[in-house]
This record gives sequence, C-alpha cells and structure tokens, in this order.
Amino acid sequence: MEKGELNMSQALNWGIIGLGEIAAAFAENLKENGKNIYGVAARDEDRAVKFAEKHGIKQAYSSYDGLLSDQAIDIVYIASINSQHFQLIKQSLENGKHVLCEKAIWHDYGELLELEKLAKERKLILAEAMTIYHMPLMEKLKTLIAEGAIGKLQSVQADFGSLKEDDPTNRFFSKEKGGGAMLDIGIYALSFLSFFIEGKAAEIQEVQIPYSKTGVDERWNIGMVTDKDILATATLSFRSKLPKRALIAGDEGYIEIYEYPRADKAVLVKPDGSKETIAAGESRNALYYEASHMEEAIAKQDSGLVYFELTKQTIFWIDGLLSRHF
Repeated sequence: MEKGELNMSQALNWGIIGLGEIAAAFAENLKENGKNIYGVAARDEDRAVKFAEKHGIKQAYSSYDGLLSDQAIDIVYIASINSQHFQLIKQSLENGKHVLCEKAIWHDYGELLELEKLAKERKLILAEAMTIYHMPLMEKLKTLIAEGAIGKLQSVQADFGSLKEDDPTNRFFSKEKGGGAMLDIGIYALSFLSFFIEGKAAEIQEVQIPYSKTGVDERWNIGMVTDKDILATATLSFRSKLPKRALIAGDEGYIEIYEYPRADKAVLVKPDGSKETIAAGESRNALYYEASHMEEAIAKQDSGLVYFELTKQTIFWIDGLLSRHF
C-alpha cells in the first residue's frame, strides 16, 4: 500500500515541526478532540522534549530529519517561520508525508506549483492551515449567499491591522524570516476575498508603504474587480490596530463579520435595518476543523476538501503584489 493510500480505519499520526505558540494551540486543540499527535521536532532537543511532555506526546525528535524519516508519522503540521516553509514542505513530501503548513504556505507562486506537482506525484495531500476555509460559519454564509440572502453579490471587504512594536530585529519586520504585513496578516484578508468573490480578478490595484528600517511591506490598501463585476478590497497594517472586520454586500443586504479568521458568528443586515445573527461552529475549535478536513481529504484523496485551488489563487495575488514592490 502506497503512503498516499492509507488504511483509514486506523487513526492517523500527526507530527509537528516548529514549536511556537501556534503549534502549542494546535496540539491542545487536536488532543481535546481526540486526534493523535505522535511526535514533535525542534532543532533544540530540550525544547522538543519539554513540548512533548507538556502536551502528552509520545516522541520528541532533536532534528526535523528525525521526525520526517519516522514511518509512523502520516501527516506533518509545519509551524516554523515563513522563510523555512518551502524546504520543509518539500522534505516532508519527499519522505511520504501529507502536509498541513501554517499560513502563509509560501510566497512564490511558481514554487508553490512545484510543491503541488510533487504532492500529486506522491499521491499526498498538501494544504495551507488557513482557518477561514474550514470554519463552519464560512460554509454556512456561502450557502446563504448562494440562496439569495443578500441578493446579487456586489462587494467583499476584509481588513486586518496588527500594531507591532517598532523593532527592526523582530521576525515581523525581518526579510530573512519572511516578515512583512502581507505574509503575516494579509494572507487572512486575501484568503477571505478568495473564498467569497465570484469570478476571477480582472484588475488589481494597490498602494503600499514599506517599513523604512528593513524594507519589508508595512501597510497596504488593495482593490480588485472581478470579471463578474464584484468589487473586493482589503486594508492591512502593521503600524495600527484595526478590527478584524469583513463585509459581504449584496443589493438586498450585507453580512458583517468580526474576528473573521476564526469567526463563529455574523450579522445579516437588511436594507430596512433589520438584523439577524447567524452562528455556526466554535472559534475555539478552529485548528481542529483544519485538521479534520485534512484527514477527510486524505481519506478521499481529494485536495478540494482543503481548498488548495483557493490557496493557489491567493498566493498568485500575493506573489504579484509583492513582486511589484519588493
């Protein structure tokens, strides 16, 4: 039996590479929901051992190679810094592992296609850990929109501002570590646009301001029009706190969503001002939803279940925007 053709009657074993805060949250959310994390890896053995002990995980590896060469592990969750993603994804696929990689999965569209090709050749599932694609609320909203809840779709908007300390040495402003607003927070806004717009972006315009001390991207206003006349916009900032707010507007109402990366509630507003709360899922289970869809995609050998085409569309936009200025 090939690696991509697992016996799905058995629980899948997860491995984690990169042991920061998001990895800790991922480990806890999966364990709370009955998923099996078999091992974790860090370049610092002591760190790996402490992480494994804290989260009740069987194996701790002192190198990434040690985890990737262990045949007991079926899926690798990559939570390292952005600049390491391409090489770690490639190594994982070459070792026969399915891969769920933290956002942004990668910044170079051409290289992402190389990884997709490798995954297909090995009959493996490759996915980005983008919570938006997996929250039950988002699927419910998409269904309501298709049923005409807001009439004919007119526009989609998503904003995200995160006030980072003015420190050129931290990873958020480091070119070498894959810093910048686009890859850290812009990926959420553009993924939201990808999920809800209709048609393909026929025109994209943007204005941006770089971080003067290192030259990475700091602030953006982005606008696009699709070939179905849908307007999509995003505002991003690393130098001001903005609400994580999204709007989906039609000619018969709009939907407003706060904290949209992990939202479990939204408000549908009609032209007369009447409001209806829409709820689905639980924000606290966002990482579990990602993992659950990943396992389902592996069982069915269907990358559509992890929305990889939307991931590709988003990275295509990001690559184009960054290439124009940086």
